[in-house]
Amino acid sequence: MNAHLGIDIGGSAIKIGVIDAEGHILLSDRMPIDLTSREATVGCIVACVQKLTDWCGRAGHKPLSVGVGSPGTIDRHTGMVQPPTPNVTTIIGVDFVDVVTRATGLPTAVDNDANCAAWAEHRYGAGRGIDNLICMTVGSGIGSGFIVDGRIFSGSSGAGGELGHVSIDHDGPRCGCGNRGCLELYTSTTAIVRAANDASGANGKRTIADLFDSARRGDSGANEVIEQRAAMLGIGLVNAINLFDPEAAIIGGGIAEVDSDGRFVRAVAKSIHALAFSESGKHLPVAKAALGNDAGFIGAASLGASLVTA
Repeated sequence: MNAHLGIDIGGSAIKIGVIDAEGHILLSDRMPIDLTSREATVGCIVACVQKLTDWCGRAGHKPLSVGVGSPGTIDRHTGMVQPPTPNVTTIIGVDFVDVVTRATGLPTAVDNDANCAAWAEHRYGAGRGIDNLICMTVGSGIGSGFIVDGRIFSGSSGAGGELGHVSIDHDGPRCGCGNRGCLELYTSTTAIVRAANDASGANGKRTIADLFDSARRGDSGANEVIEQRAAMLGIGLVNAINLFDPEAAIIGGGIAEVDSDGRFVRAVAKSIHALAFSESGKHLPVAKAALGNDAGFIGAASLGASLVTA
């Protein structure tokens, strides 16, 4: 069977997988990432690709392409990771197309990780059949991907669609990107847990999964923090919705894995519907990502596949 390999680089791990031509997952796994130096991080990526090609060989699949989803801005002309990339600084200046092609000899595509997730949801997930959507990935950082007229929107240089670094408080704390009050500082899973721990005096002991478990068990304090931060994410999204007028918004990333009863997504939707300018915005469908944390590597692999199936 023909196969397409996908790599999704994160700040705490690398998600990897293999899909077939229809987007079905043949293999998925998580690998550690070493952020001590550029050489160490690139070595992790090469090891991931080698693991996938080795698995394909044992399983009798023929790898045809590779796709890489990377944090940060991907220069659309050179394919190189551009600054700022505040959460994974060791990949700045890396040309993943060159790195992976040298390692495998396979055609390789690279795009921003949130763009990859948005593409996957558009092709195979909650946004299937929807040509204009926003997909937010809420994890240790905030990513956003825009699908416009059935295509990934990346702007003139590749830096378009970075909602995580839209300021919602110009007097807020300084972000790693250099701005103040970025949406990411308030609505990432890291920020949500920090706010909950500060409110409860938990001293950093709770995780995002613990927080959502507490909310489901009736902890009003935990639920209040979740609803407050979801409303703030809605504020950020409304700015894009009022400009872009999408058909749907999709919430994915690590938050989708722990939001089993949908309380976070419902709170985001409530905020959007209360604040949106247009009637379409006030009734915009807001859905949890169907592909979960697999969306990044699925989308990356699908972009790679487009190099050999176009």
